[in-house]
Amino acid sequence: MTRDLSASTTAALCDEIQSESCPRCYLCENAGEMLYARLSDRLFATPGEWNLLHCPNPACGLIWLDPMPLEEDLGKAYAKYFTHEVPLTLPKRPPNLLRRTYGLVQSAYLAHRFNYGEHTGKRFQWLISLPITLSRVECDGLDIPLRYLTGSYGARMLDVGCGNGSVVRTAQQLGWDAEGVDFDPVAVEAAQQRGLNVHSGRLEERNYPDNSFDLILMNHVIEHIYDPLCTLGTIRRILRPGGMLVVTTPNSSGSGHHHFRSNWVHLDPPRHLRLFNHTNLCALIKRAGLRPTKIRSSIRITQQSFVASRSIRRTGRGYESRWPALLAELYGRAGAAIQLLTRAWQPLAADELLVEARK
Repeated sequence: MTRDLSASTTAALCDEIQSESCPRCYLCENAGEMLYARLSDRLFATPGEWNLLHCPNPACGLIWLDPMPLEEDLGKAYAKYFTHEVPLTLPKRPPNLLRRTYGLVQSAYLAHRFNYGEHTGKRFQWLISLPITLSRVECDGLDIPLRYLTGSYGARMLDVGCGNGSVVRTAQQLGWDAEGVDFDPVAVEAAQQRGLNVHSGRLEERNYPDNSFDLILMNHVIEHIYDPLCTLGTIRRILRPGGMLVVTTPNSSGSGHHHFRSNWVHLDPPRHLRLFNHTNLCALIKRAGLRPTKIRSSIRITQQSFVASRSIRRTGRGYESRWPALLAELYGRAGAAIQLLTRAWQPLAADELLVEARK
């Protein structure tokens, strides 16, 4: 006897992400222990429930999804992803005198620090930028990735996981021969419509020649990749000798995760397949044949992290704060300021890890 399914039921079955059991650590193959059970997608309501395991090896501590989505079904988790349009930020309020003044201070900082933007060459940049320079709360957000993109005119740069191409565009403006690759076809189409040199698919499918790039960026990408060791191996091959890889990713050992626990927005199931700390991330990079040269934590994402994580804790959904926008922004800035101070004695305490590695 056959049964006809309704259109809504058929659509739900098509949207469901197929998965498989993943009981062991990707790096050291230890059996994982339960960290959080039956988490849902708190940002984009992708169907399914997900457990997070952690590696009990104190020299590792990797966190990963179990069950793990099948690689061929990962695209279903990005049907409504924010890189299709604009970067996910706090709610925007209409410009007023205070915000216009603050925008001027930011522009002066970029002009003074990196010789970048509309205020380049104007007088008193250093003086106008002092509120940011002295407070330090905004510096990570403004410095990354510009600190890696200035001063290398004509060199080749690849942004792995380029999303809507904003970093590729900035690099091109600064004189780089820049391109990007992303497995999300909707994000790539949005970037291509802006005239940017970006490509759809996995990095391994591009078949770049050996020693092709001077700089490769992976901005919040490695946690999304099904086989990160394979991707890092490809990166090693296409980096020129002495070339730099810069990896940023949520910090599973940071104070934000410790504070919010299962409500921490950067758990982000089912898109974040694995979450790293400084130890296992460096071990992974070394295993791929690259040499980590610098590791630090950044407060660049902390403001948004605190607002979204508090919203998840209160409502079960991220970025739906019931506070007025100003109060939400002040709460996020307070979290960033706390992590900035904490870094004085715990340098790796902030919500984002940044690793520089060389070939």
